[in-house]
Amino acid sequence: MRLKILEQTSTLLKLQLKPAAILYWFFGGLFVAGGVLLITTLAKTTTFTCNRFEPTQQSCQLITKSILKSQVKNWKLKEVLSAKLDTSTTGAGNSYPLLLLTRDGSISIDLVNANSTQKKSKAAQINAFLKNSQKAKLTIYEDSRLWTYPLGLFLIASGAVCIIYMLMNNIIICIFDKTLDKATIKREGWFSKKVVEAKLSEISGLNMDAVAIDTVTGTNSTSYNIVLNSVSDKNIYLAAGPMFTAKSAEQTVDAIATFLKLD
Repeated sequence: MRLKILEQTSTLLKLQLKPAAILYWFFGGLFVAGGVLLITTLAKTTTFTCNRFEPTQQSCQLITKSILKSQVKNWKLKEVLSAKLDTSTTGAGNSYPLLLLTRDGSISIDLVNANSTQKKSKAAQINAFLKNSQKAKLTIYEDSRLWTYPLGLFLIASGAVCIIYMLMNNIIICIFDKTLDKATIKREGWFSKKVVEAKLSEISGLNMDAVAIDTVTGTNSTSYNIVLNSVSDKNIYLAAGPMFTAKSAEQTVDAIATFLKLD
């Protein structure tokens, strides 16, 4: 929050408070983009099946469905040679891709949830099925949407809250008028405007209301809001939420307390 003293006399104090909008846009945009990217790239279902029901219906099929597209590939069973881990490269989750080798080349079976050990086990299942003519059907299925959708939607919602929060608190004007015995707090957002008023004579003190926030790095940061304590127990918050840094909160409290001659 950036503090600017618009006007100050012995009877009037007018402050302008503006949030550091670039941070809200940055983190809001980052979370939204991360959530969208997570859902569009990792949220998918993968189904690989092979059948030996009848001599004319011996086939394999790989179906991959995501929110943006679906892919279906079909082979005759005799065209599928084997499966293996491609140890020459790494795929999603820093694990080796699972490759299906066919007469036309190789194709990756994209298993987002599986690590290299699990993919190696899937490759062994495929190879065992191909070698055992007595097995009628093989199915390998994975649905990564069970965790990517909730996490992606959570990131999108968190980003949207950051952006909306900033838009709702675009600028705050605080007017303390001793002549009128009135304190006026104007919160002006892009979509709304709110005005809170109180008598100066009823303001008994100022507090910095601290809120600990967990960051994406796993560390904690503290944001503050400033509270005007009232003798009528109807406390007034300058911002709609904790938007002050420790430094900006102290500067604002000092300016108001000095003007009102509060301890």
